[in-house]
Amino acid sequence: MTKEIAEEDWIDRIYNKITAPKTVKYAGILVLVLYIGLVALGVLIAALFGSTGYSVTTHYISALGASDTTPVPILYDLACISAGVLTIPFILYLEKEIAPIPRQAGDLPAPNRWNYRLTGMGFFWSMLGSIFYIGVGIFSADRGEIGDIPMHEICSFGAFGGFAFAAIFLGIALVFTRQSLIPKPYNYPIGVWGMIGPIAFAIFNLTGLPGVTSELLEWSLLWAILAWIIPLAMFTLHYINKQK
Repeated sequence: MTKEIAEEDWIDRIYNKITAPKTVKYAGILVLVLYIGLVALGVLIAALFGSTGYSVTTHYISALGASDTTPVPILYDLACISAGVLTIPFILYLEKEIAPIPRQAGDLPAPNRWNYRLTGMGFFWSMLGSIFYIGVGIFSADRGEIGDIPMHEICSFGAFGGFAFAAIFLGIALVFTRQSLIPKPYNYPIGVWGMIGPIAFAIFNLTGLPGVTSELLEWSLLWAILAWIIPLAMFTLHYINKQK
C-alpha cells in the first residue's frame, strides 16, 4: 500500500509541475513565439532562397520540411516538435481549470458532468493532435516513410484532425458550461468558432472548393486552427496572471 501511495505521489508531483501556472505561462508564450516565428521564417526563406519559389497557393505546408524546397527544412521540423511538446502543459491546464476533479470534501460542489465529458473529449483529441504534431516534425517530408508506411501523412492527418475535433468539444464547453477561463461575452465568438471553424476547413480539405488550390486549403485549415488556439491561449495567460 505504501508503494502505491508513493507512486501516486510521484505522478501527482510531475502533474502539478507540468500544470503549474508558471510552467503553463512560459510554455504558452514559447509556443506562440517559436511556432509562429519559425513557420513565418521558414516561409520567407523558402520563398526567397528555395529552388521552387515557395507560395502558400502552390505549396503544401509540409514542403517547408523538404530539402528540395527550402535550404533550412529543420526550421519547420523544430516548429512542429516544439508546438507539440509545449501545448501539452497548456492542454492539461485547460482540463484542470474547466473541470477540476474534487480531491476532498472542500472542493465540492464538483463541476457539471457535461464539463467532464466535453473537456475529457477535448483533452483526448488535443493530446492526439500534440503527439501527432511532434510526429510531423520527426517524420518530415524528407524522411516521411518507415518502409511502406506513410508516417508523415498519418501524422499530418492526426495532428490536424486532433486539433479540429478538440476545438469542437472545447468550443461547446466554453459556450454552454460554466467556466472561468474566458469571461462572457468573449466565450461566445471563441467557442462558436471552435465548434465550426476548424472542422469546416478540414471538410473543405477533403471535398475541395471550386477555384481554391488544395495547397491553399491546407494553409487555411492551419489558419483556422490558429484563429481558435491563439485567443484561447491569450485568455488563458491573462487568467493565469490574474491568479497571482
